Amino acid sequence: MTSSVNLRRVPDTAEHWDAVAVALTEVAENSFFAFVDPVETEAAAEFAAGLESWLVATVVFSGAFGGTMKMAVAEPLARELFGAFLGLDPSESPEDGALFDLVGEFGNMVCGSWLTRSCQRRRFDLEHPVVERVAGDAAIDWEAVRPLALNGQPAWLHLEFGE
Repeated sequence: MTSSVNLRRVPDTAEHWDAVAVALTEVAENSFFAFVDPVETEAAAEFAAGLESWLVATVVFSGAFGGTMKMAVAEPLARELFGAFLGLDPSESPEDGALFDLVGEFGNMVCGSWLTRSCQRRRFDLEHPVVERVAGDAAIDWEAVRPLALNGQPAWLHLEFGE
């Protein structure tokens, strides 16, 4: 006899890295006209050296399994993506509120795309993304994130699963 208890398995991050990277690439290319390249973990800290600040979007999700996806982009990159997404002149500088909204939406689009594709028949709820500005020299555990380059500028992804 089978128990009616929901036996959910908490996924291993390694199982999902490639799918999240694919989702990020598709969203970046299709909505932000940006190209994505991998960056070796060993080179990531050097790649981001001298960066003034990151904009980090945190998306909490729940459903078949729960967790958090964080996506960080260098602030100059965020400004570039903002202009590309809205078709603005590169010299136009968005206000922080609008810039944070766009980075949050980017994170939301990546998380939603990844979960929809990877877990087609399961339901997930995404909380409203939270975006914060983090100093460029903040301590980042480069072994726990997936470093990437968008349009040749630093970015990273982080996944964490919970019960």
